[in-house]
Amino acid sequence: MNTNTKLQTDMEKIDMATDIAVIGGGYIGLKAASRISESGYNVILAPQHNDTDLNFSILDVPLTEMDRIKALETEVANNTNVEILPMSTLVEAKGVPGDFTLKFVSADTVLEKKAGAVVVATDTAVNPLNHIYGLNPAPNVVSLSEFENLLASEETKKEIQNNEKTVAFLVGFAHEGSPLLMKRVLNSVSELVGMDGCSAYVYVNNIKVADDGLERLYKQCRDNGTIYFKLQKAPTIIQENENLSVTFHDPVIRNDIELNPDIIVYEESLIADKTNLSLAETLRIDPGPMGFLQKENVHRLPVNSNREGIFVVGSARDVQGLSKSWIDVDNMVLRVKQLIGDGTKSISTKAVVDREKCTICLTCYRCCPHGAISWDDKAIISSLACQGCGICASECPMEAIQLIDFTDAEMTERIKEAAAVEAPNAPKIVAFCCQNSAYEAGMAAKAFNYELPAGLQLIKVPCAGKVDIHYILDALVEGADGVLVLACHHGNCKSESGNTYAQWRINDAYRKLAQIGIEKDCLEFATLASNMANDFARIVIDMEKRIGQKKD
Repeated sequence: MNTNTKLQTDMEKIDMATDIAVIGGGYIGLKAASRISESGYNVILAPQHNDTDLNFSILDVPLTEMDRIKALETEVANNTNVEILPMSTLVEAKGVPGDFTLKFVSADTVLEKKAGAVVVATDTAVNPLNHIYGLNPAPNVVSLSEFENLLASEETKKEIQNNEKTVAFLVGFAHEGSPLLMKRVLNSVSELVGMDGCSAYVYVNNIKVADDGLERLYKQCRDNGTIYFKLQKAPTIIQENENLSVTFHDPVIRNDIELNPDIIVYEESLIADKTNLSLAETLRIDPGPMGFLQKENVHRLPVNSNREGIFVVGSARDVQGLSKSWIDVDNMVLRVKQLIGDGTKSISTKAVVDREKCTICLTCYRCCPHGAISWDDKAIISSLACQGCGICASECPMEAIQLIDFTDAEMTERIKEAAAVEAPNAPKIVAFCCQNSAYEAGMAAKAFNYELPAGLQLIKVPCAGKVDIHYILDALVEGADGVLVLACHHGNCKSESGNTYAQWRINDAYRKLAQIGIEKDCLEFATLASNMANDFARIVIDMEKRIGQKKD
């Protein structure tokens, strides 16, 4: 197998801004600002709403610990290394890691700030689901967040206890819910049943306890007197002024069971912050499902976005509670230190632009998945932002961009070498393999002594998006009987879209082959993960068999 790659190392020294911008002023934003400041960096804290408008909906800690959490407000407000831009909105973001220029509108004032990195720490928002149950909000019909606020106030908490309230909780019928929602419910239930004379009834569809300590908390509440009704459909609820009733049919006793609670607490869904999509557009980061800011891609975990130097933490990237969000903050601080360091960094050049060939068509700017390309009178590639996928080089119509270690000249030479290898009575197969997936699978298949075609030659590429259509056609011209382009699975590409570009080029190659009368069986596109050695062997053996049948 031909696995040779030529190494080139041109180093560039970069001076970087050491201020870090944190967007979001809730608990996660405050914690991020505090931890970054502790690490020796100045912080620009930009709350997106009313200053630090703290949101109980993300909390998955007992109510008794609220004072410790709220102390973050005072700590950050008094921190001289943290500059707070109250009620600010990010309206423009330019630049690359180490040199971001951010423009905020704060209190009708436009502020321009320099930052070495950007941390997005927006909160979740709550969406009350009372309408699903046909309930109207009232003093005795409240959302989970409102009930948490009642318990957090000593005055209303004492009133609940003195009146020995019976409280019914409705969970999991209006939507599927999550362990975070269940944890919030159980924290409230635990607080309630700890009051003498108070009772808790939980009407629930699926009891989701897949979180640290959550099953234990569920059992503790049950042992302390909480009654759970696990139902397939929502109970019948009647709300008549101050009179409430909750009824369901019990199939065991074959009778209706009715409860007349003093308070009904209805569930709510946790949704992405309303500013997330505008932030994604401004920062040029790929949004994920349901308006959150991290794609479901293993290469983005734990806190990365598609752009180097822009990190997403806590509820900005997914529905999660405070404890896991603070783990995100710790991971983010490690990444910031790794990126910014002491403000200077030496980094190898990954791609170069031939300024004589560049016509500033901006194809590279549009297709770069990492936001690594800017321009003056010609395209400019940031060595720090570039992740070396090579999509820009293959898409450039003028061939003005060359990827270090994978230049067109080097790739042409490797293709010739691979196609020139002779294997007696075996078809020549050239496989272009993404180094993050298919190449590792191929190496594993070889190490495990799987049966592989004798005429198979692997050519490692940084990403399947680097496989130019000319490489595919050149391999056939040089004598290859079959060509494979093996990429990452969709949604698992480190460059996010490299496999998509590769598949487009394969389809283009099919059309060109059809025009000259060559059947497309000699060309195949497939996706693999790095641990799929068995599938790798199956794909290459299947191609060998197809080619052999054609020759026969």
